[in-house]
Amino acid sequence: MQNFYKTEYTVQSTEVDSNWKMRIDRIVELFQAITGTHSIEIGVDGPTLLEKSNAFWVLSKFKLKFNRLPVMDEALTAETWPTTVKGVRFGRDFLLCKDDETLVMGSSEWCTLDYTTKEIRRTNSVCYPTDMPHRDFLSGAGEFIRVRETVSDEDFNHTHTCRFVDIDTNKHTNNIAYLRMALNCFSPDEFEKLNLGELQISFLAQTFFGDEIKVYKKQTDYGFYIEGKCDNKTVFNCVLGVK
Repeated sequence: MQNFYKTEYTVQSTEVDSNWKMRIDRIVELFQAITGTHSIEIGVDGPTLLEKSNAFWVLSKFKLKFNRLPVMDEALTAETWPTTVKGVRFGRDFLLCKDDETLVMGSSEWCTLDYTTKEIRRTNSVCYPTDMPHRDFLSGAGEFIRVRETVSDEDFNHTHTCRFVDIDTNKHTNNIAYLRMALNCFSPDEFEKLNLGELQISFLAQTFFGDEIKVYKKQTDYGFYIEGKCDNKTVFNCVLGVK
């Protein structure tokens, strides 16, 4: 049983933005894809977790630090490995490299929910191999930060109605959909001008098919703060740090 997973990957034309750079939502989807592959190898993939522990995985937050974004047709190495396993939290890190150059560093925090009650499960109550050796180094994405700005009507950017393509196998809005809501606060020209250093997004509440999410964007001294609300309840927030 390997405590990490590593694979080669080439950026496709369908994954880049108007500036030929790999979109951040596709980077996170790549991270989740190789996480899924590694989870199968260590026996904690979604179907196995459901069968053995009556539970399912939920990504609660992730952070990315950028040296630069990959470009179309670039051949990369993607790697992921689990880090902390404590209380109710599972940590997992991610690297995206070009030869010896590190392009993107990632860190994430996961939890498991009981399939019947939807309550958070403790790490020792599910079929995770806690006796597996864990790497003692981190990606370099940095610690998660606690940021909560106050947004007003002046910060309102757009409304997103959750549709079929936003819903995952757990019947709620997928985290990638929330990330795209945050990124859609920018025009192509605006995003191209950003000297993006890092991005952190936290998923705070569930939404479902048909829910309307109001998205707010506020410029700050560190970059931008983005928040999504449904029925006046914050469901996600996102921090974009610029260099």
